Amino acid sequence: MPPVELPRQRLRFEEIRYESGPHGRCRVSVRLEWCGRVLECSAEGLETHHGRIRATASATLDGALAAAGKRIHLELLGVKAVRAFDGWVVVVRLAGEAGDRTFRLLGSASCEDDDGLTKAAAHSVLDATNRLLERYAGR
Repeated sequence: MPPVELPRQRLRFEEIRYESGPHGRCRVSVRLEWCGRVLECSAEGLETHHGRIRATASATLDGALAAAGKRIHLELLGVKAVRAFDGWVVVVRLAGEAGDRTFRLLGSASCEDDDGLTKAAAHSVLDATNRLLERYAGR
């Protein structure tokens, strides 16, 4: 009998909501799906390009940590949006620990215009974390 392939356990992006707040602040909520379970996390930031993408990356990272339970520790080291050709590329750098191993993770995603920056930030975090989650949290 051939071995049965199990579906890949990946944290999947579902939705992002953005709200402008008072005093130059914003709130970003990210909805993710992990093994049939919906995870919704939020973060606040400054009402700037960088503030919005950092809040989105932070909220998405909180979702990754919720999916992992206590099996993985992840920390956002930095996030940056870079103009590339006719669009943007959002890059995130993370530090991770799983068991006795440490990791430096890098993720990126592109978008065409300013309106796509928050979604690209969420996808950048997923790009950086999904292989680690699949290996250590998917057990």
